[in-house]
Amino acid sequence: MLYDVVIVGSGIAGLFAALEANKNGQKVAILTKSNPFRSSSAVASGGINAVIYTGEDSIQQHIQDTIKGADGLVHYKNVEQMCYGAAEIIEELESIGVHFDKTDEGKIAQRPFGGTKKKRTCHVADTTGSAIIQKLLIACRDAGVHILANHFFLNITYYKNQISGVTVLRRRDTMVIAIACKAVIFAGGGYAGIYRGHTTNAADSSGDSIAAALRAGLELSNMEFVQFHPTTLAKSGSLISEAARGEGGYIIDENGTRFTDELLTRDRLSREVVKHMRKGHQVFLDLRHLDPDLIAKKLPSVKKIAYQAGGLDIQKEIIEIAPSAHYTIGGIATRYDTSTDIHGVFACGECATSGVHGANRLGGNSLLEGAYFGKLAGFEAAKFATNKEYLMIDYAQVSKEMDQVERIMSGENRYNINTMRKNLGHTLFYKAGVFKSEEELLDALDYIHYLMSKSYGLCTINKERENNVELVAILEFDNALLVAEAMVLSALKRQESRGVHFRSDHPFRDDKNFDGASYVSMMHKNLMKVNFKNAAPNHLWHKVTKLLSVN
Repeated sequence: MLYDVVIVGSGIAGLFAALEANKNGQKVAILTKSNPFRSSSAVASGGINAVIYTGEDSIQQHIQDTIKGADGLVHYKNVEQMCYGAAEIIEELESIGVHFDKTDEGKIAQRPFGGTKKKRTCHVADTTGSAIIQKLLIACRDAGVHILANHFFLNITYYKNQISGVTVLRRRDTMVIAIACKAVIFAGGGYAGIYRGHTTNAADSSGDSIAAALRAGLELSNMEFVQFHPTTLAKSGSLISEAARGEGGYIIDENGTRFTDELLTRDRLSREVVKHMRKGHQVFLDLRHLDPDLIAKKLPSVKKIAYQAGGLDIQKEIIEIAPSAHYTIGGIATRYDTSTDIHGVFACGECATSGVHGANRLGGNSLLEGAYFGKLAGFEAAKFATNKEYLMIDYAQVSKEMDQVERIMSGENRYNINTMRKNLGHTLFYKAGVFKSEEELLDALDYIHYLMSKSYGLCTINKERENNVELVAILEFDNALLVAEAMVLSALKRQESRGVHFRSDHPFRDDKNFDGASYVSMMHKNLMKVNFKNAAPNHLWHKVTKLLSVN
């Protein structure tokens, strides 16, 4: 198969990238490892930020709110461009049929979200992401974009140190195939799913694109910044959208006491909730005082989720909550134009680090970031691919991928992968979660290395070739371990507290030593290096080298 541009991921970033590359005359394919309707963007329910009516809000205020919420490390130029481009994104979404909620005056309705001074979040009830993804998929189909569902992305291929294509596991028959292309866009989402059992993400949110980028020699950046959503169902992790608080919901304890400001930024609110829980309290979301018509119109999914996942009637009962890993700010290091250190490779959305979130993301900015930088990536990839020739595929690399698949398919399984994934998630939540310390992070790193030493014994029990879910789970787990190691090493290296990264042993922000992004790179197959650019060095590196040597 030959394409000008291949896009890995079918969320809002990938779909915007596909439309833009297609608009610029390129033959485009989207790779998605499952159903394209199952992306994290599709369950981003609260809304998308944009300043539309400048008499009521201002773009400068949007910029200021974003920078303040980011708690440093922000890329000002990218924030500025994104905020100025937001209204055009909303206009484009309306043009393809996204029907945002309207006020009685016919204006687009906007709700407040945590960390903002104005009502800025455009929404479709509390199903905004799903509404957007549906219309973008239809637009891609109508434009002739090829959507290759159930194709698991493996790695980039090279010819004479230049990108020539990608390798993919075709799930319907367990065949490794090569797809030739001139440019690749990583838009494969984040890695919060590695906190299995303590996450709002689907189990397949394992950071596949990020792991592949690291293997390809690209740098990752700010991997330590994992955002926890403060309001998820305590027993299941099901997400209760920030829309519930934006529409006036209270956070209370078992005594009915409101102990915090419900519209704090997510990092601060998650810490407040966890601290209150550590004092022996239960924490609840209370929506009983809200008008039933408001709930029916603006919070129907919250009502549905609470009933289906917890058996609760939100108009009569309070909802017990706890924070869960929700969004990952770190990812593939990119330049202002979404390009990377490999010519022809671009990255956007949650798998990339654009710098607009800094150390903490404001709710409503993630869909905007995905749309804006997805569109930019599509334009830049199309420009790169124009007048380029296809390069040869190195089938020695394809053969290597096939050998790995065959080993997993034919070998004898020695371990329970579901238990290993749950144990990894549990360890990360308690050792590298809302609060963390050097001792806890070293424990987490030690456990990650232990799992790595056992992962070679993971093979499929079911040997059928058609849609083998065990094979995909094992490949995802390998990626998850690589990403988890990069994340924990970065958290160890950043000896301060900033944004969503809170170190109990270093509880204050340290601009003298850490006022810069962290970067992770592979020194060789079994060794990672973490460094800070534009920040003074510290001396943690020697403390982790002994642990790294076990790999």
